[in-house]
Amino acid sequence: MSRSKPPPATRTAGLDDPVTRMFTSVLAQPDMMSFGAGFMNPAGFDVAGVRAAFAAALADDEAPSTLQYGLPEGSARLRNAIVERMAALDVPTEPSEIVVTTGATQALDLLCNALLDPGDVVLVERPTYVMPLKRFGLAQARLISVLGDEHGLDLVALEAAVLEHRPKVIYTIPTFQNPSGTTLTVERRQEVAEIAERHGVWVIEDEPYRELYYGGEPAPAPIASHARESVVYIGTLAKTVAPGLRVGWVVAPAEVAQKLIPVKQAMDLNTSTIDQAAAAIYLEGVDWARRTSELRAVYAVPMLAMIEGIDRVLPPGSSFTRPDGGIFVWAQLPAGWSATALLERAVAHGMFFMPGSVFFADVDDDTCLRLSISNHTRESIAEGMGRLEAAIAAIPAVAT
Repeated sequence: MSRSKPPPATRTAGLDDPVTRMFTSVLAQPDMMSFGAGFMNPAGFDVAGVRAAFAAALADDEAPSTLQYGLPEGSARLRNAIVERMAALDVPTEPSEIVVTTGATQALDLLCNALLDPGDVVLVERPTYVMPLKRFGLAQARLISVLGDEHGLDLVALEAAVLEHRPKVIYTIPTFQNPSGTTLTVERRQEVAEIAERHGVWVIEDEPYRELYYGGEPAPAPIASHARESVVYIGTLAKTVAPGLRVGWVVAPAEVAQKLIPVKQAMDLNTSTIDQAAAAIYLEGVDWARRTSELRAVYAVPMLAMIEGIDRVLPPGSSFTRPDGGIFVWAQLPAGWSATALLERAVAHGMFFMPGSVFFADVDDDTCLRLSISNHTRESIAEGMGRLEAAIAAIPAVAT
């Protein structure tokens, strides 16, 4: 009689959660309208520009290096292009402080492996993006969430948490945050940097959405512009060029960047050299101001439509954010309502959203939901809000 096999690693517990399984299943339903994922609108893809960049990367004189193995830290050409991109954000850096990654998610993976030991404390926003929560969980970090308001992290609460829990890392999405849509003010960015330097804490600043602003003014300069020696910055081309171009990067003090290189080499040797070559060529030739202006034109209209629609359909006593950019709106239902129960009815009416409970690290809250505008038009949002309204009408007994 054969013996039973050893169980899987306990650190993977919770990765395959019910919401993720539901999300995967509803996407396969042809008539389902999903407002759950942050899939980008193909209307915003620069297909011609990306096609030309790949063609140039595979030209006869470029192909031998493009198709070869590459450096774990990334190609010199792409890192030089990223230096220029960061300079435009008031974050001066050097190629030696940049590590190219296979998307922003791998950037966080590298940092978890390089900076965290099991049991280390990480402070996160309440709420925050679900994928970092899962990745920090895999690193067996202890997560403590910090409250914020419509202007981002509450600095009094942040410093109190730093003093009480002695974290190694503060993780923040300061610009058009996922899931709340809030943006940290310039004064608070400077103070976060000062708190990190005062207490010897690393800040991981994740900024995928900063170019998607709709109010006319760009977001304040990154936290990294205030404290280069305490802040590790994660960038990506997923939202500005195309998510299928799996190119992200870490900008870090040299001591951290050098730690990341062997970790990167151990994980996948190097990010796709073809993607890197195309990304470098694209960044060298693109009119960035025009490119991002085109993107904002794609997403500004559905964001306004979502704000108008959700204001109309949510039950009395609800509240929601009114982001100046990004792709998410965060809503809170009145006391006595359950987002999970509402989701069940919404799916029955052909509409999916992300329940807010998955975005909390250390509290139970079933009254919130996140809605994505990223792959929708004004018309599809109106249809989706109609389905949500029908779902809300179907559960009057939920409110007490």
